[in-house]
Amino acid sequence: MVLYTDGVTEAESPEGQEFGECRLAETLRAHRNMPVDSLLETIVATVQKFGGGEQADDITLVVARCTS
Repeated sequence: MVLYTDGVTEAESPEGQEFGECRLAETLRAHRNMPVDSLLETIVATVQKFGGGEQADDITLVVARCTS
């Protein structure tokens, strides 16, 4: 389960494109087998790279995985 604020999906590239829910979903699919802490770091790094290092809004993420 991933909970996030709009600082993730509304992060903008230098060209003005939003990161968006589709890119977030793609990132999650590509890294779904990572440990939770690594997945969290990967999401933040991907958003920051997309934005060219500039973050206009705060990023809040909660990542949880159910295990049996």
